[in-house]
Order: sequence, then C-alpha cells, then structure tokens
Amino acid sequence: MKKFMKPLVTLFLVFLLAACSQTATPTGNNEEDSSSKEKKSELTLEQVFEKSLQASEELQSFSIDMELNQEIAAAPEETMKIQSTITMDVVTEPMAFYQKMNMTIGSTPESFATEAYFSKDGMFISDPTTNTWMKFPSDMSDQLLQLSNQQTNPAEELKNLKEYVNDFSFEQDNELYILTLQASGENLSEFIKEAALEGMPAELTADPAIFDSMKINEAKFVYHIDKETFYPVKTDVYMDMEISAEGETVHMIQDMKGTYKNFNKATTITIPKEVLETATEMEM
Repeated sequence: MKKFMKPLVTLFLVFLLAACSQTATPTGNNEEDSSSKEKKSELTLEQVFEKSLQASEELQSFSIDMELNQEIAAAPEETMKIQSTITMDVVTEPMAFYQKMNMTIGSTPESFATEAYFSKDGMFISDPTTNTWMKFPSDMSDQLLQLSNQQTNPAEELKNLKEYVNDFSFEQDNELYILTLQASGENLSEFIKEAALEGMPAELTADPAIFDSMKINEAKFVYHIDKETFYPVKTDVYMDMEISAEGETVHMIQDMKGTYKNFNKATTITIPKEVLETATEMEM
C-alpha cells in the first residue's frame, strides 16, 4: 500500500476554483432584517473569483489549520484509517513554510508527530523515531520549491477549470461567498489526474500507469471567500477514489477541512540553526 501514498498526498493538494456569470444565492442563514439585505451582494461568481484571485496573489503570508481523515482499503480485511491534524505558516515571496503534523493510524492510542521547514535553504523534516533532522537532496528541494511557487499562483489552474463552470453552485451569507463543486465522472477525473501529473516532481511520475487506472467516484469542493477581503478563509474537500496497480486496487475516502488565518502577519520563516547544522541528507 505504501506505493500509493505519495501520489495521494499530491492529490490532496489539488484545490479547485472556477468562474461563471451567475450571482450568489442566499444560503438562508441570514436574518430577515434590513441589515442582512444590505449585506447581500450582487457580484457574479466571475467577479468574486477575479477579486479573490487578485487578493490571493497579493498575499505575503498566511497560516493554515487542517484536519484530514482518510480511509484506505486494499481489501475488506485491510482497511486503514488515518486521522491527521496539520498546521502551516506560509510566506509566499520567497516561498517558505513551517509545518507541524500529528497523525494517528487506526485505533492505536499513539500518534506520529513530525515537523518540516522549507525555504531557499532546502527542505528539512524531523524524524521523531530518532529525534533527528533530515534534509531532502538539493535537486528534489528545487523541484519542491518550483511546485510550491506554482501552487501559490492558481491562475494557470483556473484556465483549465473554466470548462467545469456549469458544475458549480454559488451562494452567500452575510459574511462569505460559498463556491461548491460536487461532481463525478470522467471529465473531472481526467482533470485531477492531469493536474497531479503536471505538478508532481519527476520521481513521483515514474509510473504514470498508477494515474491511468485512477477512478474518481465522487468529489466535492467547497470554498468560503470573505466578502470584505476576498481572502479564502475555509476549504472543505471530499474525495472518493480508486487506484489500481499490479493487480491491486486501493479504495480511498478522504475528507479534508482547512481554515486560513493570520493573513500578512509573518514576514519570514527562519529555519533554526540547530536544524541547518545537524540535518543529514536523505538518500533517495
């Protein structure tokens, strides 16, 4: 099952947005008074998207809190449940981040905790089993830096997403615009596979047959955009997929909830001197 994990992690990072010309439908959560009427926006989805894109491109830093629940089954008797909490502090220019992750597998009481730093100095990750730090090889760090820069600028992905415009719903409440895509079928499946292959380092695309056999059973993406700042404040992603390779089929259900905060509060990500001086380079 391990051969499936790295591609699935990359798919987890594929977030979707799109544009269209409809105005947002009220969610029904607003109170029926004059103040709520004043907060109803007549902006179209395309206008909200353009404003959100511009605001996001101007972001200098932000933080993310994520909860990720996964269920991975290679057979009925081989089901593995993984619960993860992830916090990240991100600076966009130059790209750098600090990440802390706690992971629990199955019903075991023990959790797996790790930290990671990423900057122009490279990618460093802690090994909790030995209390040491490891550094990715320089060529992989360069690829990760390029990938991270691409992920901070969604403009290219948006060009590909326009064909899915009719699959989006567009709602609003007093504080948020809510963009939802709930879809299944070959079109979305092909887009996700192509996006994953284009964004992955070369080492992870050595066997593209894994993606050829991928089947997306269901996918739902919900984006909450702040009405005043047009920053993304919350993202919910649900995916049900199957991947087959070498006669083995893995069924995966993934539910991710992310919250964004601390916009433009950080200016740098500093890798501790101890990490830089003691990290040993990983052998790939």
